[in-house]
This record gives sequence, C-alpha cells and structure tokens, in this order.
Amino acid sequence: MTNWEHLLSNIIERYEPADIYNVDETGIFLKLVPDKTMEFKNVQCHGGKLSKDRLTVLVCANMDGSDKLPLLVIGKSAKPRCFKSVKSLPTEYQSNKKAWMTGDMFTEWLNKLNKQMQQKRRKIAMIVDNCPAHPKLKNLKAIELVFLPPNTTSQTQPMDQGIINNLKCHYKRLVIMKQLAAADDNTEVQITVLDALYMMQQSWTKLTKATIENCFRHAVCYEFSGKCR
Repeated sequence: MTNWEHLLSNIIERYEPADIYNVDETGIFLKLVPDKTMEFKNVQCHGGKLSKDRLTVLVCANMDGSDKLPLLVIGKSAKPRCFKSVKSLPTEYQSNKKAWMTGDMFTEWLNKLNKQMQQKRRKIAMIVDNCPAHPKLKNLKAIELVFLPPNTTSQTQPMDQGIINNLKCHYKRLVIMKQLAAADDNTEVQITVLDALYMMQQSWTKLTKATIENCFRHAVCYEFSGKCR
C-alpha cells in the first residue's frame, strides 16, 4: 500500500462520507460552446475565434453529494459594469488581473469555511491538490487538509472524475440556448459576467447527488483497484 493509499484509507475510516470534501478550480470561458459540429465530410466549416473572456471557478462538494458549497468565481474586473445597481450576486465573486486563484484567496476562502464548520460543530477532511495556490495552513480547527500526491490529480481527484466536466456541460447548454434565442430575435448574443454567474449557479444546481457520489467512488476505486467502501 502506497503512502497515499494508507492516508486515504485512514481518512475514510475516521470520517463519514458527508464529512469528506474535495475542492478544485477550473477555467470557464463566458461563451463556452461545443468545439465540434455535425456536417458532411466534404463541406468546409468556418468558425469564429474562441472568446478569450475567462473566469476561474472554485468548485467544492462532499463525498455523498449532500453538500455542494457555494461557487467562488474569480474575474479580472473588481466591478464589472454589469454589476451596477445589483444588490446581490448569485455566487461569491472576487477578482485579480489574471482571473486566477491565488494563495491569499484560497486562504481566505478556507478560513471562512473553517469558521462555518466550527459554528456547526463539524470536523471535516478537505482533499486538495498540491499546487502553489493551495498553501498548507496549520491553524484550522474544523478542517483537516489532505493533499493529493503530485501528478495524480487526473485519477485521484473526484472533481476531475466528471464533476467539473458535468458543470461545464450544463453551462454550455445554457450558452447555446442563449445563442438560439438571439438568433430567433436576429440579435447578437450578449453574455456578461453577471449572466455567466447566473448560468454557473444554475448549472451547479443541476448537478445531481448521484453524479457527485459516483465521481468520488471512481476516484477511491482507482486507488484501491476496485475495492470500494
């Protein structure tokens, strides 16, 4: 048994599935659409340039799918024009010049979650990947940080087993629906950062408990060669 298998086995023994979480970030382009189309073989297809308007989304849920934490979205602008006169946002939102997750942002997010778990008198395990934006905090009383081995996240991280991909599929569908509506009205499709936040939140809501459970199970089964709890 490898060190990671031993650590994971220990976590599963000490925590209930509802108290084992995984968090990860992904980039989402505002006008994200499928990159393939159906057409006859000899017909030339010409597409426009992909939109470079990108946001970073932090996604976190627990092992049994009973708790999907609020999305944290990171954009480039601190105060996009579309936020004017908006009293509340559908997701949490922060910003920096590159719209990337930073160590300070992750620390702030984790400390806030730690306080919430303390208030609920809960103790959880948080599985995270080993990247510079995820510092190893030692002062957390309600959260035990569990770091994945380097270069293994594509197999061992539940979010990479289909949760993030499922979120993006739902988001693409909403973008396509917006484009079809614009085509029917003979107008140009407009997707603002605020629109993207609403569509991400809607997509996150559509993600089912069963999907999350299956992705966690797949990650665990990979480590234990099919021997699942």
